[in-house]
Amino acid sequence: MLRRLSTIMAADVVGYSTRMREDEIDTINRVTLLSELIGTIASGHNGRIFNRAGDGFLLEFSSPVAAVRCAYDLQLQLGAPVTQREIGLVLRVGVHLADVVVDGDDLLGDGVNVASRIESEAEPGMVLVSNAVFDHAKRSAQLKFENQGDRQLKNIAEPVTVYSVEGELGTHSCGTALIEDNSLPDVAGLQKSTNSIVVIPFKNMSNDLEQEYFSDGLTEDIITELSRFPNILTISRNTSFGLKGVGVDARELGEKLGVGFCLEGGVRKLGNRVRINAYLTDAGSGDQLWTERVDCNLEDLFDFQDDLVAKIVASVAGKIEQQLQATAQRKRPGDLEAYECLLRGLYHHRIGGVTKENAEQALHWFDEALKRDPEYGRVHAWRACAVATVAEWTGEDVWDDLVEAGNFAIELDETDAESHRIAGSLALYVRDFEQATFHFNRAIELNPNHAFIVGRMGEIHNFLGDGETALEYQKRAKMLDPFLPEYCRELEAIAYYVMQDHEACYRTVDEFTRLTRRAAAYRTAAATHLNNHDKLERAVRDLLLLDPNFKPSQFIQTEYFKDREIAKRLKTELKDAITTTALRLAG
Repeated sequence: MLRRLSTIMAADVVGYSTRMREDEIDTINRVTLLSELIGTIASGHNGRIFNRAGDGFLLEFSSPVAAVRCAYDLQLQLGAPVTQREIGLVLRVGVHLADVVVDGDDLLGDGVNVASRIESEAEPGMVLVSNAVFDHAKRSAQLKFENQGDRQLKNIAEPVTVYSVEGELGTHSCGTALIEDNSLPDVAGLQKSTNSIVVIPFKNMSNDLEQEYFSDGLTEDIITELSRFPNILTISRNTSFGLKGVGVDARELGEKLGVGFCLEGGVRKLGNRVRINAYLTDAGSGDQLWTERVDCNLEDLFDFQDDLVAKIVASVAGKIEQQLQATAQRKRPGDLEAYECLLRGLYHHRIGGVTKENAEQALHWFDEALKRDPEYGRVHAWRACAVATVAEWTGEDVWDDLVEAGNFAIELDETDAESHRIAGSLALYVRDFEQATFHFNRAIELNPNHAFIVGRMGEIHNFLGDGETALEYQKRAKMLDPFLPEYCRELEAIAYYVMQDHEACYRTVDEFTRLTRRAAAYRTAAATHLNNHDKLERAVRDLLLLDPNFKPSQFIQTEYFKDREIAKRLKTELKDAITTTALRLAG
């Protein structure tokens, strides 16, 4: 009997029996339209309907990320005014990852039953996922989740922890690439440098799953240190961590990402002792260039990192002498326990926006790090980010806390790129363009290969009205991050809008895998210049799908253009687009 691991999505129409009693033909017609919609959206996420009974649908996906994104997109579509008029049905959705039995095109087993039981626990219009799905999707789905606690499901022996999907994650510098399945898109055309490297997240070789924070932290440190070298193109953290668990070898990474080298390894930590294996592979030939194995005390970890980076630089660019300069720029913590707390904090902060609990845990560990080393500038910088993330959940005004943390981080360590990024963002929020430009320039000088910083430098030039320069930074950001998130890519569309190339603005947004609210707004404004009613109507519909209560006057308050005439024009175009489309549809 054939078995396989699959992600199962169960969906059921709310109030189906009552509808059938009241109007059988109308209900059947609406469910038929619903079935077509589900099939279309599922296909877009590489999923399929494998069973249907009346008002119930069962779907299969090879990826938990794809299943959750599909479920969220489906509920979003069903909430749109046009879909409400045409279909007018509400779904409950449950998603579970499990081993299933294959019976032709059908799937059977306990895993399918659990998905159906989870669906029955969901509120109307809700997507509810099991802990197994959440654990796989939390890094890459780019969605917020809320822990709904343990549920004792009917005829299921063990309680299941479930999470509800709460909405889009938004801008997050620690994001992870959205890769819905194990096949990599071919983006090699973006890479031009033979001196390019991708670092695959080091594996946690310990039996303790909680040690994952340490292997992830080591990986991120290596990426950060390599990114200091302007003559080595180091693929961003976003893409690197998106590859975690994706089964591809170095040669395929070379072909698909266009990189010349691949670094992999594993970490085992036991108490104060660390064992690290690392090996560098030529991504073109697949030949292993060298391996490194070390057993050391935690105190020697930074020396190992420096030696490892030096060997990589020598192999990739042949300029090992530059390592001395890079090492001199890094300020080491005064307390190694503070460093461990920092790594734990970063582990939670990477998914801090995903749940409130993770955001609070990140802040807790950063505070613990500062108790041990109050002058650890890097922690102050990340703590500022964590405070902002917690505030997204609580709605607190944390502006003074952010400003204080950002400024203090730079006072303690002027060579920390993240501290300058934060200070630059804070300056931008108060429209101090000179200070914002200074801090971002300094951040890029310190870490020229940080895709997020490079992209945000493009944003400053957008707000200065210089779309051409913004596009140059976006081009660089896309080279550094082949899976550049939409909240970074939207800056490219804004650059075209600033340049008043409205066709390019519209076309760029159309290329997005996932539409963001901000990109949808700029596409809508651009559509007012295209003399195409269908494009304008589509742009407005998609914008209001993402934000039914969208208000142009509120939107432009966070679009910090130095020339306020650009903001006024944007506001007028958005108002005209929404009003014109509403009148046209009403007529």
